[in-house]
Formats: sequence, structure tokens, C-alpha cells
Amino acid sequence: MEGSGLGEQAVLVNLLCKTEHGGVVMSTCEDELVETCRKLLKRSAWRIQYKTRIQLIRESKPLYDNQLYDNSFESLVISELFVDELLEMIPWEKCRYIIKKTVIDGMPEHEVAIELHMTQQGVSKWKRKGLEILREYLINSSKL
Repeated sequence: MEGSGLGEQAVLVNLLCKTEHGGVVMSTCEDELVETCRKLLKRSAWRIQYKTRIQLIRESKPLYDNQLYDNSFESLVISELFVDELLEMIPWEKCRYIIKKTVIDGMPEHEVAIELHMTQQGVSKWKRKGLEILREYLINSSKL
């Protein structure tokens, strides 16, 4: 398990090795083992969710930091045109769609994965690839 320490593994071993009068206590040991595994799985799931949230914040923060908070119709149209122009820099249609849905529309990766009949990891890889292309384009265009 990712992030599991030696202490957590030692707990599992101790639970397996508990004895009463030389024999293994199956019911309490089994119950304790199940409960410990449940706790470890919850902790691992929490860590994964936390890392995903941090990654989302890191990826979207530059978008919000650079925004001008002008809600006029003209600025909204210009912003949408600029985003559309940026998305056209990505050579793959699937990648553009994933970026639009996950980054711009805020749709969770697993929902996009279901929609596109692919894995969440596949959506994540396409998203990362598209964001990298956009980052390189924006860095190179700012140097001009």
C-alpha cells in the first residue's frame, strides 16, 4: 500500500500472530484484522483524494491568479475566444475534450472517463499531456 509505514504492517503481523493458550484466536483476530484493513484502506483512500485535490489546486491556481475580474460581455467573449485558441494548440481532439471538461468545466476525471469509455488513469494522462503542451506554449509565447 502506498504510504503504509512499517508500523501498520507490524500491526497486521501482530494481529495474525495473536494466540490464546497456544492456538490462534480466529474470530477476534479475524475481526481485528478486518477492522485494521478497513482503517488502512480508508486512510489510503483519504491520502489519494488529498493528493488529487492538491494537484487540482496546483493546476488551476495559475488560471485564476491571472484572471481579470471584469464580467462584461466583451471580456467574457474575449476570454472564451482565447481559451478556444489555446485549446486548438493541442493536436489531439480527445485531449482537447478532456482538458475542456476537466479543467474548464470542472468535471471530475472519473466522469469523463465513463463518458469516453476509458480509465480514469487514461484521462489523467491525456490531461497531463495537454496541460504540458499548453504550459510550453504559454511559456514560449511570453518570451516573444
